[in-house]
Amino acid sequence: MYAILYTLQAKAQKLEETGGFVAKHTCLKERIRKWERKCHEIECYYNEAAARIKKSADVIVNRMLIELESGGNVRFEEGSPTDIWFSSCHDLVLSRFCASDYKDHNVSGIKIHRIIRIHNRMLRTRFDDILSSIVDDPDGEYYPCNRNTGYRKLLEYLFWMQDPQLSNGANEPGHLLEEGFLEAQTYSDLGRDGAVSLSNSLSLADRHRIEHLTKNGKNSDYSDSCPFRYGQLVISKVYLGKSVKALDDRQISKSSYPKIDAVFKPRKMCISNEGDTLCECSARQCEWYLFDNRLVLPEYVVEFEYVTKFRSKSPFSYFNDMLLDNRECRLPAVPHADDDKSADDDIINMEPQCKPRPRLIALTEELVLKLANVDSMSSITSLNLHGNALSKLKPIHSLHNLKRLVVSGNELTKLDELSNMCIEYLDVSFNKLCTLDGLKNVHKLKFLDLSWNKLCNTREDLSILRKHVPNLLILDTRHNNWQKPENLRLRIIGRLKSLTLLDGSCVSETEATGALRIAAGSRISHLSLLTHTRTDNNKPRSLSLLTTPHILEKISRSKPEKMNEHDSHWFLKVTSLNLDKQHLTKLSGLEKLENLKWASFADNDLTKIEGLENCLKLHELYLDNNCLSKLEGIGKLIQLRRLSLDSNYISTLENTGIQFLTGLSYLSLENNKIVSLAGVQKLMSLVELYVGNNILNSVREIFFLKTLPNLVIIDLYGNPVVHEMDNYRLFIIYHLKTLKALDGLAIEATEGSIAKDTFGGRLTPDFVAEKLGHSNFEDVRELDLPNSAIRIVDLGLNDTFLNLRSVNLEHNNLTSFSGLIHLPNLRVLCLNHNHIECIMPRSKPQQNKRVVSTINNNRAGDFFNNNSTDSMTPVMESLEVLHLGYNNIKDMAALQLGRLTSLKALFLQGNEILKVEGLEGLHDLRELVLDRNKIKNIFETSFMNQWNLQELHIEENRIRDLSNLHCLEHLQRLYLGSNRVQEISELEKLDSLVNMIEISLVNNPAARRHLHRPLLVFRLKQLMVIDGIPVNEEERTKAELYYMDQQQVNMVEGTLPGISQYKTQVPVKVTTMHLGSSPIWNGGAIYDENTPESLQRGGGRRRGNSKTDNGTGVLNRGNTIVAPGYGGMRHYLNQIPYVTPPSQSEINQAKNNKR
Repeated sequence: MYAILYTLQAKAQKLEETGGFVAKHTCLKERIRKWERKCHEIECYYNEAAARIKKSADVIVNRMLIELESGGNVRFEEGSPTDIWFSSCHDLVLSRFCASDYKDHNVSGIKIHRIIRIHNRMLRTRFDDILSSIVDDPDGEYYPCNRNTGYRKLLEYLFWMQDPQLSNGANEPGHLLEEGFLEAQTYSDLGRDGAVSLSNSLSLADRHRIEHLTKNGKNSDYSDSCPFRYGQLVISKVYLGKSVKALDDRQISKSSYPKIDAVFKPRKMCISNEGDTLCECSARQCEWYLFDNRLVLPEYVVEFEYVTKFRSKSPFSYFNDMLLDNRECRLPAVPHADDDKSADDDIINMEPQCKPRPRLIALTEELVLKLANVDSMSSITSLNLHGNALSKLKPIHSLHNLKRLVVSGNELTKLDELSNMCIEYLDVSFNKLCTLDGLKNVHKLKFLDLSWNKLCNTREDLSILRKHVPNLLILDTRHNNWQKPENLRLRIIGRLKSLTLLDGSCVSETEATGALRIAAGSRISHLSLLTHTRTDNNKPRSLSLLTTPHILEKISRSKPEKMNEHDSHWFLKVTSLNLDKQHLTKLSGLEKLENLKWASFADNDLTKIEGLENCLKLHELYLDNNCLSKLEGIGKLIQLRRLSLDSNYISTLENTGIQFLTGLSYLSLENNKIVSLAGVQKLMSLVELYVGNNILNSVREIFFLKTLPNLVIIDLYGNPVVHEMDNYRLFIIYHLKTLKALDGLAIEATEGSIAKDTFGGRLTPDFVAEKLGHSNFEDVRELDLPNSAIRIVDLGLNDTFLNLRSVNLEHNNLTSFSGLIHLPNLRVLCLNHNHIECIMPRSKPQQNKRVVSTINNNRAGDFFNNNSTDSMTPVMESLEVLHLGYNNIKDMAALQLGRLTSLKALFLQGNEILKVEGLEGLHDLRELVLDRNKIKNIFETSFMNQWNLQELHIEENRIRDLSNLHCLEHLQRLYLGSNRVQEISELEKLDSLVNMIEISLVNNPAARRHLHRPLLVFRLKQLMVIDGIPVNEEERTKAELYYMDQQQVNMVEGTLPGISQYKTQVPVKVTTMHLGSSPIWNGGAIYDENTPESLQRGGGRRRGNSKTDNGTGVLNRGNTIVAPGYGGMRHYLNQIPYVTPPSQSEINQAKNNKR
């Protein structure tokens, strides 16, 4: 009993859960339908707004075409509130608007968006001539005094608005602006009153349009509550002449009023069923009928909007004006109630809750059997794999009896595994399908759901379905990226003739008939060629912007003639072909049109450029608004001059064959998916380039255009780069010097100057990309850009050049490091021959607060006190080598070098430096070059923190004193050549430089006495090279012996009692020297007391021996020659090496001899 009761309870619980699931499923479906209705509503609003914007844009374009084709005789001037005539028109419209006339439509006001003034010379001349003939003196002579001025009272400004019910009424607004109003008889023939109908009331002028649009709006599911919200009003100047009130409600005609110029109807006669109104202005409202259209001159066009009591439900209602004015606008938020999201959550969280199951990533036979709860694969007829992460369906192919398969909500990209299966029901919605290629021989498939995928190739995918799924009855293709979706439904019905339900809607007989008609015309026939071809040899001269095939088809009568069925010669006479809007899916049958020059295949469904291989004489080709995604096949048409590919799906131009069209002067690729201009750089004859509304994100793409010498016009408007880059227009103007027009606007001369000032001399990532030929900045290690006229560095603040190690910007115009400080890993920087003043640019000229320090201790203390407050943040912490030679630097402290805390080598040669300072923060400095400056003294604070300095170059300066070098504890090399060191005693101040191994004193006065070398050798024990000449052991020994003897002599003389120490100063002059044996080191000095037979001095100059000098004098000791150094070069003798000095007794003997 208990078992039976438990079983019954389990079944009852299962039934209850099943009922709960059914209820929850019903609620979910209802909620989904609600959101689908919402999506449909928004889509309807979007389509309505898009159609309105397109219509407004077409009107503007039509006005521009009228201006062009009339040669300026018709001109349109857009007004502004500052214009007097604008205010007059504005006030006139407001005065003739009465809100009570619109009480049935909830209109409370009117908003005027723009007023355009019409300048039509032909219509004004005609109006003035007719008016003059009426009001002038009958004698025909014109005199101002004879002119009747009373006619001005009969001049009036009246309103006109389009009547949609009039035949061809949609084209009338453009027609009347150019050619004026139609004649009275023409209106009569169209079933209207035989006169030009105008009104002095806005409501009367607009009543036909309001009635028509209101009636059509009732048939639309989602439309604006005020479908006539936006309108265009034409204000015309009219001469009323003799006028009378209409006799009755019959149509107005000239025959009924033979001697009358105008007839008017009061409002009550125009709207007979209107009730009583409380507004007194209705009595003045009339509708006027002018019989002579020449006395009606259109002068102003007013674009307005009715303001309603209730706001429009459309989220796009305010886009029109912003887009037409090129103002930035954002997509509006979708209007919905606040409780929508909570309602969705409540339904999702309804009981019973579905138990979560693990998502399958891969499918195996074991998992399939487990999911289907069967023992064998052959037993499975229905399988649901919804909501997994499957990318492949490998085991499915072994399910031979499978009839129903649901794989929605997965990650499938192809359906190859389903080929040759007997499936009847297939749901692959919400996947990532990009193509149906691979789905083959599924002949039993009746239901196919392809919604919410990424399918786009309409022609290829429909061909696959037609061939491999011929018996399909139900198909859903919604929410895919189909090409040209506007006529997709008819194309699908035409291809899949067995369909009964498409995208949730039944296929009607009308649709099937229309689809068959479209499919029948998708191929080119001989009849269509004979109809749409011309044989003219010369291109017509016209100001029209229509294509040449359009113009010829419109004006030319030179059609080819086919003599008989076998006549094929007429093909060779064809020069022009226009096959626009023929629903073509393939170009075929054109092989014999060998002389074709101008061809247009716009507004078709072409997916490839084919069939033109023999049309090698083509000059112009138009393929706008097709389904082209590639340009293969275009490269053979090498004589092309104009190519238009607007509104396609082209993403790249590189390696497509377009580079072979070297004669191309006009290229239009608007409304495509182009991401790069690579491939255009070889079109050297290109004059006009239109690539608006594409996906160009980088402004560097224009570098591909810098090689085009003839480029005059370019249009990039609508690309992301236009809005995302600051100074975009100036950047383009600066880099493309030949441009005359950019984005539809002429380039002014002032813009060129501003562009040069803004971008000239700027080192930017774009500049680097242009020089390197790529933008892979992470791979850049070195940057070498000398002589590039760079004055500003702006490489950004991010890590774009993270791996840059070395930069050479010699011979530029930099005044500071500017953007270079943002290069985090830069180690070597060369800025020779610039105008560097400091590391960071000074925003304001500041008073120099630096205190000049001297060797006086008190003044030095003041220096420390002033600089202690100047603690600057370190920059470029990886920089180790800095070249600042020849920058005309005068003040080292102003350079802010202390901020470069990691600097190891600093080169400041060739500047105007007077004082060594500003190096306090460079603790790691190893090498310092200060050659060719104007330094006179080395102060105590000059090198106070450079204890790690190892090499100091300070040649060609004005130094006299060698004090204050004692702090350079680790200095190893010191170069003091070409200075003004006078006394040899100054060298004794170098005793503290115990690590010195090389020194140079070339071209100093102290070196000319030739005794500096033994002194240095004796006092600096570590010295290895002096003045470029190595010190050998013999020289070191002689120097030590000499100074030891000298010390002993001084000690002996100093101990004699009663005799004061006497110091004589006898100049030592060496007059001879001779060659000795080779030294141990190349370039060393050789000493020998023997008199040589030949003398040599300096750089290889030879001198003879003096005959009077026998070498026996005290001072006539052997002299020294510098032996040849490495490579046979001889050193100049800027100093005399050590010679054994005479003793005191020898000196005294010499004095006596002289007496």
